[in-house]
Amino acid sequence: MENKIQLWINKSKCETPSAEYCSAAIFNVNMGEESNISSDIREAWYSLGAKGVDEIYEDLLIIAMSVFAADKRVARSMFFDGWTRTIELNIPVIKYDEWSSVKSDLEKMLSFLSGDRWTVSFRASEGERYFNQRKRDAQRPGYLEKINLVSLFSGGMDSFCGACEYLSKGKNILFTGFKEYGLLKDVQGELINSLKGAFTGNKFDLVTFTTKVKSPHLADWKSENTSRSRSFLFLAAALSIANIVGRNVPVYIPENGFIGLNLPMTEGRKGSCSTRTTHPFYLKQLNLLLRKVGIENEIINPYAMCSKAEMVKKVDKMPVFINNAGSTISCSHPCNERWNGNAEPTNCGYCYPCLIRKASYIHSNVINDNYKYDALSSHFIKSASKAKKSDVVDLLSAVSLASRSTDQELLKRIKRTGRLTRQEQEGFLRLYKSTIDDVLKLASKDPELLRMMGLSNEAN
Repeated sequence: MENKIQLWINKSKCETPSAEYCSAAIFNVNMGEESNISSDIREAWYSLGAKGVDEIYEDLLIIAMSVFAADKRVARSMFFDGWTRTIELNIPVIKYDEWSSVKSDLEKMLSFLSGDRWTVSFRASEGERYFNQRKRDAQRPGYLEKINLVSLFSGGMDSFCGACEYLSKGKNILFTGFKEYGLLKDVQGELINSLKGAFTGNKFDLVTFTTKVKSPHLADWKSENTSRSRSFLFLAAALSIANIVGRNVPVYIPENGFIGLNLPMTEGRKGSCSTRTTHPFYLKQLNLLLRKVGIENEIINPYAMCSKAEMVKKVDKMPVFINNAGSTISCSHPCNERWNGNAEPTNCGYCYPCLIRKASYIHSNVINDNYKYDALSSHFIKSASKAKKSDVVDLLSAVSLASRSTDQELLKRIKRTGRLTRQEQEGFLRLYKSTIDDVLKLASKDPELLRMMGLSNEAN
C-alpha cells in the first residue's frame, strides 16, 4: 500500500523533476504526442474568437486539468483504507506569486471536494503558452457582446430546467458542455436546438469540450472509477470561456440543492457516494480563491435552495420542457445499455440520480419521461441483482430514517456535510424533507414495497 503519490506536471516542455520529486510519475500537457493530458478546450476558445485566455485563467485550467488527471489515474485502492489518497502535485504556473499566495486555500478546497489529502506546489512556468495553434486569426462572433452569463450544460434535467427558466426571463446565455462521450454531445446539441426553436428572441449557443487522461509516465497504475474533482475542471473551463466573453460575466452551475448537499443515504456511503461538486461550502471556497488571484467572474448555483421538484415546477408549463425533458440524461451510468446492444444514452431508473429525478415529477403533469427499469417497485426489489437495487434499498432506508427523525436530528446530519450558515441549514432542512416526502409518495404507489421496507405507517 502507498503512503503518498507524487506527480510532476510538465507544460509544453520537458523539465527535470526537482530532487523532492525525483521518483514522481509525470503528466505532460501541451506536448504533442508526449501529452498524457489532452483537451480540445482551445477549439472552443477559437470558435469564440480567441486563441488563448488571460494568464491567470490559463493557470487555473492547467491546475484543474492536473487535479483531474490525478483524480482519474491514482486509484484509491492503492491506499490502506481503500479511499483516502495522499497526493502531491508540482504544477508550472505563469502567475507564480498569485498561486503561491493561495496554496493553502487550494489544498483545503481540494481536500473537501475529493476527500483526499492534497499538497500542491508551484513553480514558475518556463514553457510556451497554452494557445490554439491555428494559423488564421480567430473571429469573435457578434452575439457575444449580448451574453449575460455562462452556464454549464450537461444535458441533464437540472441544466435543462435552468436553461428554460433563464431563457424565458430574457437572458442571453453561452452554454458550456463537457462531452464525456460522443453520444452525450449529441444529446446536448439536440436539447440546445429545441431551445433555439422555442426562444427565438434570445442570443445563445453551446460550446463543448473534453479532457482525456492517459496513464502517467513512469507509472503503471489502474485507473480510478470515481472522479469527485470533475466539477473543478468543468468550472475552470467555463471560467476560461467567461474570460473571453467578459471580465464580470458570471458562471452558473444549475443543480438542485438536494443533490448539492448530498446527505449520505446510509453510513456506508459517507465516502464514495457522497460527492460535494456543488456543495455551498465548496463553491464559497472556490469563489474566495478566485477573488484572491484576481478572477472576478463569480460562480453561482441559482438553485442551491431548490429541490429538483421545485426546479421542474418552475418550467413544467413550457411546451419546450414538456416535449424535451424526457430526452435529458440524469443517469449516473447512461451508457450501461451498450452491453445489451443499445448505444443510445439511457436513464436506467435505478441509480440515485434517476430515482430523485423520477420523484421530482410527483407534483407535475409531465409524463414524457422514460427509464429502463421501474425501480421503485416491490417487483424490482425482489428480482434485481444486488448491484442494481443497492441505490433503491439505500434511498428507501434514508426515507425511513428521515421519517423517524426529528428536525434537530436531521439538522445535525446536515451540518456534518460541511460548514453552512444558519440560514443555509434551515433551507436545506426544508428541501431535504420535501424531497424525502416526494420519494415516499412515489414509493407509496406500491403498498407491498412499503411493507417490505417498513414504511407503511409513514405513508399514511
